[in-house]
Amino acid sequence: MALADKYQSVVDAANQNGVTDLNVQEQGGVLYITGVAPSEEVKKAVWDARTAMDPDMRESDVVLTLSVSDQGFYTVKKGDNLTHIARDHGVSLQALEDANRDVVKNPDRIFPGQKLVIPAAS
Repeated sequence: MALADKYQSVVDAANQNGVTDLNVQEQGGVLYITGVAPSEEVKKAVWDARTAMDPDMRESDVVLTLSVSDQGFYTVKKGDNLTHIARDHGVSLQALEDANRDVVKNPDRIFPGQKLVIPAAS
């Protein structure tokens, strides 16, 4: 069985979850899977697909390397407010607040340097 076939479920999970720059390459008896996940949740989902195949991670014939895209984040600048950030990114104020409850304790007080999650526009 070819390694690409063996790990097709991992590649499928990456494709179905929007991993970009996906590269699958076999070299020297090892399958290298690389790409950029749009979020930590997607990265975890792809790793979960990998772990489901080999829960003890004993197989050494695959290398999975996923980074998480910085797209979908915004760093607050002086003079910003959540209303303008939401408008500029095409999301509702409520969606922006909900996505950042762990970062922004008071929506009326954000600070330069805070890194906000920008939810997908609906």
